[in-house]
Amino acid sequence: MAQLRKIKSSLSSAGRYAKERANSLCSDSSINKEYRRALRTESYVRVCDIVQDQLGKPSTLMLPSALSKSQISYLHLSQNLLSPRQETLIEWIKTLHLHPLIVDYFEDSLEACRVCELIIISVHQTQVNNRWIKRAIKLTKKVNDATSSTDHQCQLICGELSAFSQHMNPFHLVSKDMFRNVRQAFAMLLQKLKAKHKKTIRRAKLKRIAISMGLMGCTLGLHKKRTKPVEGNLKMTKQEVLGAQLDEAAKGLFTLINYIATMSVVAGSLYDEVEHMKAHANMCVQSGKSEMMKEVVKGLDQRNTYFLEQLEELENQACLCLRDINASRRSIMQEILMP
Repeated sequence: MAQLRKIKSSLSSAGRYAKERANSLCSDSSINKEYRRALRTESYVRVCDIVQDQLGKPSTLMLPSALSKSQISYLHLSQNLLSPRQETLIEWIKTLHLHPLIVDYFEDSLEACRVCELIIISVHQTQVNNRWIKRAIKLTKKVNDATSSTDHQCQLICGELSAFSQHMNPFHLVSKDMFRNVRQAFAMLLQKLKAKHKKTIRRAKLKRIAISMGLMGCTLGLHKKRTKPVEGNLKMTKQEVLGAQLDEAAKGLFTLINYIATMSVVAGSLYDEVEHMKAHANMCVQSGKSEMMKEVVKGLDQRNTYFLEQLEELENQACLCLRDINASRRSIMQEILMP
């Protein structure tokens, strides 16, 4: 009985915590409206269509329980989602002589795309594993509706809970260490982009002043070499064009850092939730008591709807991040390929 009371208390407190977290995340109505508006954009829908086409519906997706990062490469989700594609960028980098920091940004945006890929795969696999919970809930409701429960019915329910508890937590793919390393790398590059952008803009202004005064770099310690506007664009110097590219990269990276921070919190919460569910399911199986089984499944039923909603929200965040990655990459390429 003490163990049963402990389970009841744990399920109750976890449920309150989940509701409080949901309320805190949705407290800002303006942010919520903006978020809902983003989910209706054509670019977001296009990303979601690619994801669904690549992975299939959750009910048809089955990945190994001990899935590793190296084993999911066959899905190539990031290759199909990224725009411009990385192989195209590699060819452009060879011929366009891009600034090293711009090249670093494209590499980091590719890494962010891979993170989103891992998140989406983790979400889909968790949805697949949740079918055991749904079946246990359905079977338990049938038992409750019946006049008496049989050992066979209890064994069926315990079998579903056992299958769920034995599978590895899909969110092990997106560990806290991975998120921390990605955020640190992005933050370091963002500092470099900001510093280089500031320096580039300062030099561009000095050169613009020199050009307007007809000095052409003979004053203020500038190079004696004549400062030429970019070929084909008489209004912008090379420094100004580089400054625009660095500015776009910094904006894109700042957005990625915010997405990574948000997704890391939600993914960590979902990892803990899956571990919590597995622990209670395993406890129920080990006990074999019908009363404990019913109480555990009742608790899982009460929180399962919210749990599935959180999974969907995390996938939405990953798809929105992919959308903004592509928008940023295309914007930078427009600056680079400006006629």
